Amino acid sequence: MKRFAKTWIPTMMALLIFLMPLLPVQAAAGASIRASLPQFPVSINGTKLDSSYSQYPFLLYKDITFMPMTWNNLQALGMGSEWSEEAGLHIWTNKNYPPPILASPVKQDLKESPNTAAGFSVQKAEGLIAINGSVIDNTSEPYPFFTFRDVTYMPLTWRYVHDLLQMDIRWSTTNGLELIGNQNVIGPLIGDDDTSLYFYSMTGDPAKSMMKMDKTFRHWEWLNRDAQDKFIGSLTASPHPYAGKPVELQRKDRNLYYKDIQIYTLTDSDVWESNTWGAPVHTYTLFPAGERAEIITVNLKLQIAAIGPNYGTTHTILIRDGKATELKDWAQKPDRVIPNPDGTVWIAASRLPSRNGYMGGSARLSLLDTDGTVHSVNELLNEADVMALGVTNPALANPAAADGSLDVVLLGRNIDFTTKDSAGLYTISTKLETKRRSSEIYGDAYLDKHRSVFIQHRNNTLENESTGEVKTWFDYELLPEE
Repeated sequence: MKRFAKTWIPTMMALLIFLMPLLPVQAAAGASIRASLPQFPVSINGTKLDSSYSQYPFLLYKDITFMPMTWNNLQALGMGSEWSEEAGLHIWTNKNYPPPILASPVKQDLKESPNTAAGFSVQKAEGLIAINGSVIDNTSEPYPFFTFRDVTYMPLTWRYVHDLLQMDIRWSTTNGLELIGNQNVIGPLIGDDDTSLYFYSMTGDPAKSMMKMDKTFRHWEWLNRDAQDKFIGSLTASPHPYAGKPVELQRKDRNLYYKDIQIYTLTDSDVWESNTWGAPVHTYTLFPAGERAEIITVNLKLQIAAIGPNYGTTHTILIRDGKATELKDWAQKPDRVIPNPDGTVWIAASRLPSRNGYMGGSARLSLLDTDGTVHSVNELLNEADVMALGVTNPALANPAAADGSLDVVLLGRNIDFTTKDSAGLYTISTKLETKRRSSEIYGDAYLDKHRSVFIQHRNNTLENESTGEVKTWFDYELLPEE
């Protein structure tokens, strides 16, 4: 069973073991209820908390753990909050970018005398409560927010902690309840070699510009900016055989030709010249597509200043048996066109970055069969995004396996972007048969040069999907105080 699926928490604890912090500000108090100290360890970002001497201990109510929203807890978990009598209580996740790096463990609010009572009287919180804009009806919640010692307490339910606040919660009989958030040192993955994964760092320190992580997760080291530039250069030193190459087309009036085959006719907008930006820049790329076909992309881009990436307009044309056919579903350049042993050909593109994340519906996959028909996997599965793993990894010779099958990630969104229960990691064959390998993936999946799948989760957490090994590093471990 996957550790990051919703079902990894034991059934008894599934909804009951989460909690969150807030400033020592008391929301309006209501009816009294009874809570007690948990009889299991509780930790924040790897630091075991001293419940016996805590001024604001974690508490248990109806078998659910509640977290005191103190300043120290909020800072450690990357949370923010604001309360007023008029507006109520608003809680949100960290909005800063780059996110803050906390190179020290959570600070605890301890007192001299121990907490010896068998139970504590706490008051239900009243007034409006919202988490990242989602309003909570505290009057009807089975596990309501409450106040204790003038501090608001939050129930650590899956919805609040995982879904709304995007934090991690873990439970084991050995370590008890572990709450993890705001761990940000390990940045986006750059690439891999035979033994290691390489990540950008979020430290801002040129001497620690890149992290080299052994694929066994047992060893890591910091590398400087020069080493980072050298590694990135090694990845793109030679063109990938399935990534296409520039090609020259002949133009007669407004018609574009390849080997005397007319492939496209330029429209008025294609040739329109701006007084400020000039004429559109035309880029043509050729992809071999098996023994009988080729694919050419025509990209037309006006060099205009834009907020976010400027991809221009792309037309994708299939040439087979001397005939040119525009692929209307492909309004973007493929990342890879991959011939398979059975004569079929994959056409794959990863998600396109946008100003705020990624463009929905831009991760595309199609199969060109031996009869020359192009099948859209997005339409076949009714998925807005079909992310074929490995199609942007320059170190991977072929994203497809020996039999032509691909590893793909689905986000569980229909083409109309409504949600459904299909998110996860799959294998798809050249017969367009799918096999689900895991449920929803909470992170970015990466296919390395040996076709092992690694998943980068939030909070400095890496998973080797092939072996099931998962490991988390805390910021203060990676950046110890000197």
